[in-house]
Amino acid sequence: MTPIRPDLALLWPSYTFFPLAALGVLFFGVAGGDPAMVVIGLGLLAINAGIVINQAYFTTLGITGDELVFRTNFGLTEERVAIGAVQRIDAKRYPGAHSGVSAPFFVARGRTSTVKVNTKAYRLAAFRPLLATLRQANTRIELDPFWERVAQGQDVSKEIALTPRSRW
Repeated sequence: MTPIRPDLALLWPSYTFFPLAALGVLFFGVAGGDPAMVVIGLGLLAINAGIVINQAYFTTLGITGDELVFRTNFGLTEERVAIGAVQRIDAKRYPGAHSGVSAPFFVARGRTSTVKVNTKAYRLAAFRPLLATLRQANTRIELDPFWERVAQGQDVSKEIALTPRSRW
């Protein structure tokens, strides 16, 4: 099975809006003759390029040997859980900005270790082959309702309806 990688189309703010701020700092630094602002602008562009390159080439979720492995941060960070030890796969959500909720995390809980992946940069349909392979290898894996619907191919994109809160 090929590893799952983030979808670059979902990362468009990283390579469109964020560099605009860095280019603005760089532009005003050059126009004002301020070398510190020029360095800051170039630094921000370099950081942004690093983030995009990390997501595009070094962030993967897949099966290596008999383990589920998530790699990121240029391959320096790695989370592993043995497939036979996976007991449950959950869709953990965390509070988000503006009274919303975050994208579901893919949380594979083993006996002694856990793999936790934020799915915001992934197409959920890409998880279907991974879930099928995990279930073939370990029939005791329990999926929560969210990942069960993803595994069945259902559209879960409109799962959460935001409820506006009153300020008073």
